[in-house]
Amino acid sequence: MNIHSLPFRLGTSSYIIPADILPNAHYLAGKVRDIELILFEVDDGQNNLPTSEVIDELIKLAALYDLTYTVHLPLDLKLGADGSEQDISLIKAHKVIELTKQLNPWAYVLHLEGKEVRDSKDPDSLLHWQDQAVRALEIVSEWAGGSEKLAVENLEHYPPDFIQPVLDRIPVSRCVDVGHLWLDGVPIMPYLKKALPRTRVIHMHGIGERDHSSISHVDPQELDELFQTLLNEYRGVLTLEIFSEPDFLSSIKAIKQSLKRNESNPKLTFVLGGARSGKSTYAQDLAQEHGDKVLYVATATAGDEEMKTRIANHRAERPAEWRTLEAPLNVGEAIERELAEHPADIVLLDCMTLLATNVILQLPENASEKEASDALSKEVDVLLACMKKSNAQWIIVSNEVGLGLVPPYPLGRIYRDALGRANQQLAKNSNRVILMMTGIPIIIASN
Repeated sequence: MNIHSLPFRLGTSSYIIPADILPNAHYLAGKVRDIELILFEVDDGQNNLPTSEVIDELIKLAALYDLTYTVHLPLDLKLGADGSEQDISLIKAHKVIELTKQLNPWAYVLHLEGKEVRDSKDPDSLLHWQDQAVRALEIVSEWAGGSEKLAVENLEHYPPDFIQPVLDRIPVSRCVDVGHLWLDGVPIMPYLKKALPRTRVIHMHGIGERDHSSISHVDPQELDELFQTLLNEYRGVLTLEIFSEPDFLSSIKAIKQSLKRNESNPKLTFVLGGARSGKSTYAQDLAQEHGDKVLYVATATAGDEEMKTRIANHRAERPAEWRTLEAPLNVGEAIERELAEHPADIVLLDCMTLLATNVILQLPENASEKEASDALSKEVDVLLACMKKSNAQWIIVSNEVGLGLVPPYPLGRIYRDALGRANQQLAKNSNRVILMMTGIPIIIASN
């Protein structure tokens, strides 16, 4: 997988080689899809603010190489002491926004100045700071062309949710700095999952002898989990916020290795198809190929003699060394208990179709389609949570029920719709989705 096929825009800072912004942009064009312009202007007159000629050249590079730009505002934002717009942070923010407006930046990344109150327990002081922060963001969003263009970044050595009360009051975007979370020892995935719907930019950098180092310093398993989530759920900019060519090159290498591991070792393969399409046989062959210790999760219940015969035949077809867990309901919880005692390389669940039947038959006879879908969705949520906590690869089998006729009776329609939505839920969280047709596997999605 190369950078142009990623579902998000991989970028880095405008200071990778020891030169100004434009030479860096020429160096990075074609290697990344976004460049974070880090601009400054200090009191002694030194600055790196782009001239109109540089802006014109950046626009040309953007058109040639499918580049976007994120712009990091120079100073942590705050109002003046008198509550006015005359604070130097706002003055410089306005200047940078006006200079870069022609680039149509993907986002303006910014910090909120809150050092004086970040450790405060006084609700009045915190509320006053929040009021001023909201007002500062309102002012800057007018200059930027909309509040969604502003990406407010979490900072190191601040409480993890310090900026949340401000975000609750104004519809700005988020910049999640994963490196800052690593630095402070904050668990990454819960924080990111919560923030992701509003996140426009993610900053990533490793921690070696210093902060903002190569992400080759990041634990590979943690990097794989992070990229698995980003591949499935994120469509914004991911900025490698590093500042040297060696760190850039080793970070790109670490990303490629992580993507390769995710492709060759998918966490969840979702196999679906019609009746007698070969999906169960294919899933068993896949499990046998990729793992020595396989946990086979059976959701069927032997309600009659025919079903008893089917279950016996299925069991006879499976390798004798596989462990079998019979779990017609509360499957995620049952698998978690089983894996705690008997770890497995592969978890093969066959199938969602019967699990959906079991869930729906537990409901009152007059249950609505929404109630059925909600009940099955909760079952799938617990199942996915179990999957994400485990170290195993997973294969889940289900029927594709949307290609036939509309069932002529209400329960059939409720079942079809609930299972269809559950299939969508599983597909969204899968690394690979395979549709079986007459015994032939067709890969219809792969991350």
